[in-house]
Amino acid sequence: MMVFKPCLRSGFCCKQSPCSFGAVTSDNDPSCRFLGGSIAGEHFCMKYEEIQAGSPENGAHFSPAFGSGCCSPLNPIRYKLEKGIGKFDKHGRFKV
Repeated sequence: MMVFKPCLRSGFCCKQSPCSFGAVTSDNDPSCRFLGGSIAGEHFCMKYEEIQAGSPENGAHFSPAFGSGCCSPLNPIRYKLEKGIGKFDKHGRFKV
C-alpha cells in the first residue's frame, strides 16, 4: 500500500502547469485556470467534481493526483504551511 502525506491545498502543482483536465491561464501564466482559492492552504480544483464523476473511465484514478501532489520535495509552500510559518498573500507568496 502506498502512503501519501495529506493534501494541504497549497496549489503548488497546479501553479506549475495544468493536468490533462485543465488549461493554462494565459501565455504568460502557466498555472491552471481551474485552480480555485486565493491563498495557499485554501486552494482547490474547480473541476474536481466533474473529473471524479468520469472516473475511472477518464483515467482520473491515475492523474491528477488529488491529495498527493503536495508531498513534492520541490514544494516550499508545503513546509511553511506544515510549520505555520509566516503568512501567504493572495498570490501564494510567503510573507514574513
